[in-house]
Amino acid sequence: MKLAHLEMLDVIATSASLTEAANKLHKTQPALSQSLKKLEAELGFQLLDRTQYRLCLTEKGRHFQREASLLLQNHSHLKLLAKELAQGNEPKIKICYQPIFNAPEYQAVLADTFRRFPNTEFSLSNGKRFAALEQVNSGSADLGIGPWFDLFHATGDFESLPIGDISFGILSKPSMMPKEVSYEELSDYPCLAMLESDFSFDSERLAYAKGASLMKMDDIDMLRTFMLAGVGWALGSLTHCQQELANGVLQQVRVRDKQDEFHAKIHVFRQTSKHHGPVARALWQGFKALSEAYEQRI
Repeated sequence: MKLAHLEMLDVIATSASLTEAANKLHKTQPALSQSLKKLEAELGFQLLDRTQYRLCLTEKGRHFQREASLLLQNHSHLKLLAKELAQGNEPKIKICYQPIFNAPEYQAVLADTFRRFPNTEFSLSNGKRFAALEQVNSGSADLGIGPWFDLFHATGDFESLPIGDISFGILSKPSMMPKEVSYEELSDYPCLAMLESDFSFDSERLAYAKGASLMKMDDIDMLRTFMLAGVGWALGSLTHCQQELANGVLQQVRVRDKQDEFHAKIHVFRQTSKHHGPVARALWQGFKALSEAYEQRI
């Protein structure tokens, strides 16, 4: 049994059909089927349940694939370590850094590390609510910067550092609605909200989404743009919209009979791992210093 066989099985397990798996592996479907049959003959049991309409592993196949996946992860870590030893640093570092949590001191850590490792490609992304947690959880980002609640630890194995605070309030264009309303009166005005994440704890209630009509989006700057255009009100970042509030182009709307302002911690976080490359370690050290300074202030 070769490592290529385990990689083949891993692709099959995450594909909707053998044809899709074959395309991912750059093989023909007959060639993939033949390779699968050879592996099954070597193992002594069937991996694929061929009685099902859709691609499906047998019970033994699922158990074997789970163990094989762990082996592939360890092999991937070993290859990464070898590349690091050969090149001195990771070829790419992926960070989910949402604009709502933007601060000059965070940018300074990223910029300093970027300058120190010119041969490493820095990839920054953002997205819907809790995008940083989702991306770090799935492995599509090495580092996340975003809001942090203790229950997040239940979604994965993380290490995190507190680096700041963020406050949320109901915001609107002054001409769109009164500066003070009741909770029920919010329903008289259109509402803007961020798309929910796929986490079970996330919902419209968490977003304070309540309005005559609802528009959802996955970009915080787009949300601010539509607020400024008077399209609707939103539960937005008071920090992120500080300049607009000071200039009077946005207002904070108070709700007479319900809490209308919320506070959260901002953390930088990553998956707990036995091995982090030099770029990841440098970033973490930079944010660790930032975290220590932040905790001294509070």
